[in-house]
Amino acid sequence: MLYYQMTGFMGGDKHADGHTIAMPGHADAALFLDFDGTLVDIAARPDGVTVPPEVHALLDKACDRLSGRVAIVSGRAVSELEAFLPDFKGPLIGSHGAERRVDGKTQQTQDFDQAIIATLQRLVTDFASLTPDFLVEMKPTGVVLHYRQAQEQGALALHFMESLASAATGFRLQPALCAYEIKPDSVGKDIALTGLMGQAPFSGATPIYAGDDLTDEAALAWAADLGGTAIKIGGAETVAANRLPDPATLISRLDEWLA
Repeated sequence: MLYYQMTGFMGGDKHADGHTIAMPGHADAALFLDFDGTLVDIAARPDGVTVPPEVHALLDKACDRLSGRVAIVSGRAVSELEAFLPDFKGPLIGSHGAERRVDGKTQQTQDFDQAIIATLQRLVTDFASLTPDFLVEMKPTGVVLHYRQAQEQGALALHFMESLASAATGFRLQPALCAYEIKPDSVGKDIALTGLMGQAPFSGATPIYAGDDLTDEAALAWAADLGGTAIKIGGAETVAANRLPDPATLISRLDEWLA
């Protein structure tokens, strides 16, 4: 069942973007946005992403309109987010909350076992070499096995990564769309956001969270629990009450709201 959810077969066609999404007022809102599949379209390879000019313009407008209460929340490393969004000066939450950049300073949120991380990365790299269409993505606190170009091998990827994660103390498997990640079990986007909301200028704000992947579900639930707005991008199953079909539609809706 898990493998079919990852490849999207269980999601159905749930694009329901015709309804009005209730958004808080600008004076009270804080905007939290995933990156891949939310601000930008998914690419065949993580390094193949293209950031449209509309994204940069939207982030500039949002930072101005919301008095800086805007953050990017991603599974990518902070360094990659900085490369894709060089002009964005707001907080970056990377590696699902294992890293964050605030006020221009990047740091890991806690200490992680670097020896285990190195071993996991080596084992996944060795495994992926057996199937050329597998893609390994290294992260500062873990490793991802992408099988978007080898979906017929998805069940094999799941079996290997699940077994490896179960043997790594302090780490767990994080499923994603056409990928499996092993990451520290003490981090999550919702955990990172809870910490960020305790600091200025976010303290007391009403959250808006938009994300597309299973990795975003906890953060979507977090936003809804705080009385905010949770927006799912795409057609997969979700806890969010609101849904938009793709990044372009999200950008358009946010642009209208910020006007």
